Parts: sequence; structure tokens; C-alpha cells
Amino acid sequence: EVVAETLVSIITRSFVQGEVTRVVAVKSGYVKKSLVKEPHDIAKEIRILSSLSHPCVIELLSHEFKRTSSTLSFRMPFIPMTLAKLLCIPYFSPRPHESFSKPLRDTAAASFLTLARSLIFQILSGVAYLHDPSRYIAHRDLKPTNMLVDSSGSLKLIDFGIAYREVDTEDERRRDTWPEGKADMYFEVGSGPYRAPELLFGPRQYDAVACDLWSLGTIIAEFFTTLHRRFVDEEGDDFDDEGKETDPTEAYILDKPREAWAQPEWERYTLFNGTRGDIGLAWSIFKTRGSPTKDNWPGRCFFLFITFTNLPDATKVNFIEASGVVLASLLPNLPDGDPGLENRETVHFPPHVAPPHASDLIHRFLVYPQTRRLQASDALKHPWFTSGPQLLVPPCLQGVVPSAAVGIGGTTLSDHLRTFSY
Repeated sequence: EVVAETLVSIITRSFVQGEVTRVVAVKSGYVKKSLVKEPHDIAKEIRILSSLSHPCVIELLSHEFKRTSSTLSFRMPFIPMTLAKLLCIPYFSPRPHESFSKPLRDTAAASFLTLARSLIFQILSGVAYLHDPSRYIAHRDLKPTNMLVDSSGSLKLIDFGIAYREVDTEDERRRDTWPEGKADMYFEVGSGPYRAPELLFGPRQYDAVACDLWSLGTIIAEFFTTLHRRFVDEEGDDFDDEGKETDPTEAYILDKPREAWAQPEWERYTLFNGTRGDIGLAWSIFKTRGSPTKDNWPGRCFFLFITFTNLPDATKVNFIEASGVVLASLLPNLPDGDPGLENRETVHFPPHVAPPHASDLIHRFLVYPQTRRLQASDALKHPWFTSGPQLLVPPCLQGVVPSAAVGIGGTTLSDHLRTFSY
């Protein structure tokens, strides 16, 4: 059974017979350059996954090379739920819309923050493990569809096909389908609204870990953005007027059906608009976080391009000057009691003392200077996790996070997840 198919790989569901039959996902891809989209590399993905062991990273079960078809495949646990699907559940909010029944609204509101904090903490745990100096692996395609959530509430990072490992030897790189040196890196990495702004302007040398950190900010923000009910026809096409502007400051946007037979479909807004190419994404970032200047995007770091004007393609397009907006205004589903940072949120140098709010955590990732972005390991110590209610984690993290619990008052993370029709 084919689960997903892209230009570079196919994922199928299969069964492994043994004492207990196990359902697995099998990812297959070509290794011939003529058949592979650059820089995707299943050989490198297997090599990197085989070196990893963490509760928040998908497990590599086995792999196989078929010489006749020049394909590599590997098995991993089958988990059908992605974080993207969870984020699109219409009552996954601290304040579900009044159109839902009151019992559902109350239950969802009570579970949202517990589940959101745990999932975000798990994302950060997995990325912190990758970024540890002993590994220094940048995923380079962090997004909700590359994060799986099983029935226990355990989150797994997947899809390392364009990952970059700083500590790779030249011999290891030469065995990759697309060898990538430190001075000749691919900037055509990442997906749409989750890409860091520096990648949009052609650098061949950059801090790949810092790009992951920007992606983390956009992903965490998506837990709190607008939920939109739209209507589609039988082929899944949208009825919305082309170019129609919607208000991202509203917690819910409910379109009305144009036809009686139209089907409702829910989507969660991304913080930035990645549907209009690199230039459109750059403008979406700039009008939100402000136009790059020598003040908000300063400095150099060793051989890396750090200032905006030093990026190879930075001067090829002139953008309208924008002052940016308060981030919290674009996060209408923030938990009650989160005031945002108001006048400080448009700056790229957050205050030294962090308040215990999700908006502050997001802000610390979404700053232009790469060296100023909050490290994933430091984010695990942010007051939003440490000063609030006790953190709830799945059983696979029991004991790994000393201050966390697998159950509070007899309720587990799995119980909270079932609230959202898992």
C-alpha cells in the first residue's frame, strides 16, 4: 500500500512477520544521479539515521539495496499521524470556536496547552540531540509533515534526505549521491514558509543549524495561528476567490459554502506565506519581522555570510521598506495570559530575561542574526516549560526529563491526544 509518493521517494506500508507481526513504513528511492532530484539523497539519509538513537527521532529498522533497479530502501516504524494533521483539527485551540459543542470546547481547551507544550518540548528535544556538537546535524527540512505523532503522544522527526552533518569526513561525503562540501552547500533546501530568510538569497556557505532554529520558530508559531474552514469541490479545489486576502489576526475564519454539496476542509495558517516563491516568501518575512538593516541583521561569523547585504542575491531585488508587526498579533490562538512582548516583538535582540510565554520562545528563534537565534538545547530550559504546570511526556521519555511526568492526576498524554479524535 502506497502511503506517500514524491518526486524523490515512495513510502509504502508493509508488514514484518515474527513473533508479533509489525507494521512498518518502507521508504524507497533511487541512487542514480540521473533519477534523483538534487540534493535529495537516500544513501545519506540511511547513513545519518544509522548513527542516531533518540526517542524523538524515527528509528531505522533495516535497509536494503537493489542493484537491478538502483534503489535503496529502509524500514521504520509506521506512524500514520503527522503533526500537520493534528494542527488542522479545528478544535485544537485554547479557545475552540463556539460552533462546537460546549462539552467538546471545554475538553479541548483543557487539553490543548498540555499537549502543545509536550509536543513542542519533544520537537526541541529531538533537534537539540541533532545539533549537539558531537553530531552537529542540521535537518534542513523541519516542518509539521516531517513530524509523526503516535498514539502515546510520542513525536518522531523523520525525513533526513537533505540533512547536513558538519562533522562528516571527506570520505563519507564522497560516498553520497550529491557530495556537499563546507564551501559549496545547497541553499535550495527547506520547504516553503519554514525556510530561513538567508536561504532565499543564494548563499553557498551558511550556518545550517541556524536555519533549523528559524524553522523551529515558524513551526512553534503554527500551534497558535489562525484556523480556517474553507470549502472545496469534489476534486479538492478551493472555492475561494484567487488572491482573496484573509485576516491572520482572527483565531477562526469560517468561509461560507457557495454550493450545497461543497465539502468543508480545515487548514492552519503558516506564519509566513510560502506559496509565492522565494521573493514572495522574503516579502512575507520582511513585512512581519521588518526590513533587514545593518542594525537588525549585523555582524559576520568566521567565513559565513551574516549581514543581509553580503548575501549573494541580496541586492538583486528591491523591497518596500517595512517596519514589521508584533508577532503576537499573528498568533490569535495563543494561550490565555500570554501578552506577547508588545513593543519589543519587532526587534531582533530579545531581552536577556525571558518571560514564561510561548510568544517569547517563538520570538527568540525568529531573529535575523543567525548567531542570536536561541539554541534548541537552551530552549528546553525556557520558562514556558520550567515555570508553568508540570510537563507531561510520553512513556519513551520517562526518566529522560527528570522534572516531567508521564501521568498527572491519572491522565496521560495519550488521554489528552484522544480528545482530538486521534
